[in-house]
Amino acid sequence: MRLAELYDGFLVDLDGVVWLGHEMLPGAAETLNRLEASGKPVAFVTNSPRLSPSEQAGVLAEGGVEVDEQRVVTAGATLIAAAIERFGPAPRVIATGTDSFLAQLAAAGVELLPHSEWESAEAVLVSGHSGFDYEELKAASMAARAGAMLAATGRDPTMPMPDGHWPGTGSILAAIETASGREGIVTGKPGKRIFDAGLKAIGLDGRGGSKVAMIGDRADTDVGGAQSAGLDGILVGGHEADGVTPDHRIESLAGLFSDPA
Repeated sequence: MRLAELYDGFLVDLDGVVWLGHEMLPGAAETLNRLEASGKPVAFVTNSPRLSPSEQAGVLAEGGVEVDEQRVVTAGATLIAAAIERFGPAPRVIATGTDSFLAQLAAAGVELLPHSEWESAEAVLVSGHSGFDYEELKAASMAARAGAMLAATGRDPTMPMPDGHWPGTGSILAAIETASGREGIVTGKPGKRIFDAGLKAIGLDGRGGSKVAMIGDRADTDVGGAQSAGLDGILVGGHEADGVTPDHRIESLAGLFSDPA
């Protein structure tokens, strides 16, 4: 029996599984389209909020995979939801992230404070970006030290890119935690919130007897997080983690249509 036949649906990571630097990996588009054609719904669950769900759906479409943006679940969306749940519809925040991530915050009604107004921040929302600098570190850490909620999209220390592993959100969060003496919370993988959002996106949240697997390239966040959330975890490639045993291992997405290992 092929691995794809064991499950009713899939949650799929993007970076390192579907693409590298938004360049589709060999066979990824064909496999994803084959899953949909086989009646296996897929949601894309990513810790990267560098692009909005609609922008990431656009990249997928350019790569040959047509998907509704509601099927793209980002840690950015879960971070925004967590801040609004705690502080109301217009939380005052110090934020780090790409222009797209900051635009997502603004569109959701979040009040983005200038660095000089860190004392007014209710929350510090952290997402990685290449322009992170000392002024951001100072404002974020001082706000967190003063009592603002410190929350991030994830703890992944790196992210896979075509020329190697770049520093990820976890590296920036670690700097802010060190400077503030505070420990942040994360709303992306391996936390349960983002897996629940993925299940909802494919309509398999609460359907009795349905079996769903998370496919990712990190054993700690993708596989371990999925298993903690009651899902199976399928590891792509060889990124190991202590204490985590994947339910299955495949070399690429195409392995879903091979015999299970």
